[in-house]
Amino acid sequence: MEKKFWAEAWEQGNIGFHQKIIHSYLRRFYRRLGIAEGDSVFVPLCGKSLDMVWLQQQGAAVVGVELSPLAVQAFFEENDLNAFRDQQEPFESYSSGNLQLLCGDLFDLSQEEICHARAVYDRASLVALPKEMRRCYAAKLASLLPSGGRVLLVSYDYDQAEMAGPPFAVSAEELVELFEADFTMELLAEGDVLESHRVLAERGLTRLSEKAHLLIRK
Repeated sequence: MEKKFWAEAWEQGNIGFHQKIIHSYLRRFYRRLGIAEGDSVFVPLCGKSLDMVWLQQQGAAVVGVELSPLAVQAFFEENDLNAFRDQQEPFESYSSGNLQLLCGDLFDLSQEEICHARAVYDRASLVALPKEMRRCYAAKLASLLPSGGRVLLVSYDYDQAEMAGPPFAVSAEELVELFEADFTMELLAEGDVLESHRVLAERGLTRLSEKAHLLIRK
């Protein structure tokens, strides 16, 4: 989506995508990321996700990137964290201990800016991007991760004719097309979650499949 779309979503409080609980797939499959204490986990398009607090509690260092300064500021305020602000062009950095959020464009990132993270947790990044941007996103992840780096990827699949998105439907076939060249892929879990996503049901969905994949950089 255009940057303006997400900026306006945060300005207007249209953030139905924000979850107030830790994602069940993160709890179930965190260890599959192979994170040693102190290792960095990269969280793309992180918003103000509470999952980052949980990751930090597990002993991981966390680096998130988020376009909206409102989301970044809300994360620190709502979690009673004092943020040290620093300009790190082209990003503005907000940090507290071993947790850092970079405010700026995901596609401007380099390995150095995410502390050479060997793991990625993507709950709402791929599915926030329209089809024409998802290939660029997959290539960006591949460029950021070293061989052996791991990604816990959460995606949705549904009848796109019922709802335009975001979040967007990403089929199993498209996932293969996006990632098979640079990653091995393992389906960890799949389930219908429409009942717990009533806002999406109200938008017309009759089925919502949520999947967790483990990607390993070749």
